[in-house]
Amino acid sequence: MNPPPTVTRRTLLAGAAAAGLLTACGSGDANKNTAEANQGVNLPKYTPSTVVKPDLPGTPEGVLDAFLTYPEPPVKQFTAAPGKGGTVSAFVLTGSPVPPPKGNNPFWQELDRRLGVDLQLTITPSGEMATKFSTLIAGDDLPDLIVPALFLPNGVPAGIGNLPQWMATKCTDLTKFVGGDSVKEYPNLAAIPTAAWRQCVYNGGVYGVPVPRGVAGTLVFRRDDVIGGLGVDPDPKSFTEFREMCRKVTDAKANRWACVNAGMLVFIIQQMLGGANDWRWADGKLVHQVETEEFKKAVSDAAAMFKEGLVHPDSFASNAPVKRWFGAGEALLIADRYTAWPQFYNENIAGAAFAISPMRIPTYDGGGLAKVWQSNAGSTNNFTVFKKADDGRIRDLLKLCDYLAAPFGTEEYLFRRYGQPGTHYTMQNGGPVPNQAGVAQTALGIRYIVDAPDVIYIPGRPEATKLSYDYQKAIVPDSVPNPVVAGGLFSDEWSRKQPVLGGIVSNGQNDIIAGRQPLSYVDEMRAQWKAQGGEQVRKDFTAQFEKLGIK
Repeated sequence: MNPPPTVTRRTLLAGAAAAGLLTACGSGDANKNTAEANQGVNLPKYTPSTVVKPDLPGTPEGVLDAFLTYPEPPVKQFTAAPGKGGTVSAFVLTGSPVPPPKGNNPFWQELDRRLGVDLQLTITPSGEMATKFSTLIAGDDLPDLIVPALFLPNGVPAGIGNLPQWMATKCTDLTKFVGGDSVKEYPNLAAIPTAAWRQCVYNGGVYGVPVPRGVAGTLVFRRDDVIGGLGVDPDPKSFTEFREMCRKVTDAKANRWACVNAGMLVFIIQQMLGGANDWRWADGKLVHQVETEEFKKAVSDAAAMFKEGLVHPDSFASNAPVKRWFGAGEALLIADRYTAWPQFYNENIAGAAFAISPMRIPTYDGGGLAKVWQSNAGSTNNFTVFKKADDGRIRDLLKLCDYLAAPFGTEEYLFRRYGQPGTHYTMQNGGPVPNQAGVAQTALGIRYIVDAPDVIYIPGRPEATKLSYDYQKAIVPDSVPNPVVAGGLFSDEWSRKQPVLGGIVSNGQNDIIAGRQPLSYVDEMRAQWKAQGGEQVRKDFTAQFEKLGIK
């Protein structure tokens, strides 16, 4: 993930609408969602899948399984459709163009046949998610499965308030169905790691099924082919060497800059300095990133590098095409999730010479490598709640979810992600390559209902898969979690105010880097952050840390 973009007024209004509607409909008992109650939940018992053996096994700490090629032939896990007929409705999001409707979509029709149900999807573009979710929850005609509008693209929060109360009133506590050994009835759900389930816990129960992701957070990709061709050492040992590397690879006359944007520099330099991953809990005190000296120093250094011309000059433009710049060699460093690796290879225009790898971040003054931040989303991309229903209906829906969570290497996974061979994709170099119909028709958003544990797999690029795996093995064991996420904490004030608080930080940071404000403006940012909700959020989380006895 690149550093969060500027939060717009439109985003804030959408968040305010969602918060207001949840206030109106969230009449559940607010006291049910306590830190103590949520710590005692009977989480699903983790049973790793043995359906397909990875080429490179993951680790308990969070390194993902890796596959050098897609298993051939893929394992067929299900012998019959999980559904019993009838209709199942779901509210889902998509980050892709909305696909053709069912009547003109052979993939959707085949999905219905395989599931054994008439799957009615309300597919919502991610940019409209907060508004559409607000409209949905304002009424009582809810679909069976609902992906809550918690976060918009690039980590911008939707500003949802009273979410636990709404879930207690309108949604099903799944604990008795999946808690402990009960989840064994759904083996693919049992194979989802415990950490992912923990982020579905509200009101003292399991209130959803997760879409799991790896704990490895944002990394720094570099264009090895270009940097190597320039004869520059791609492995700096300190901030000074990093800055010098950026100077050597930048050539404005050749339309080439070191960094896609300055926000990634703030991200990198804070880790060099041992900065806070959003929050820092130490010695009984909770400090937000914006309050730290590491943040201020990182902004200062990023501003200096931007002024020196080491960052793409158009990087502050709205919707700047940073991935295109990276692929075209206009910028040689970019921060993104490990999941972006295949996309970079698929969309590059350099051809066979294109080569990327992760840059290990050094400590600021040298002498070692920095401890990098874990994903700020924890182990879950999102989760899906179930509308209140009788036990039989809930079990039927869980069977569908078990099918949709079939693991990598199965025929079911291959179909769910890529469609049917020949119609939607072809196998090339050990991996599925989608055609135009495959890209258009498969973007139903079902991967956001539930998913199998993530794996490392870069189609047709076994050497890149190995690089990604080795990087995770190196950084995951001592990576730094966000303590609030790791603690499973929830603050309604934080849920409501994140768009505002995030905007204070990102907009202020950008103003300083672009030269519109002096570095001393950080003090004003801190004051605004506290006054507009940050201080209350700190109190909320601190009280929970203390109640849980977390030192």
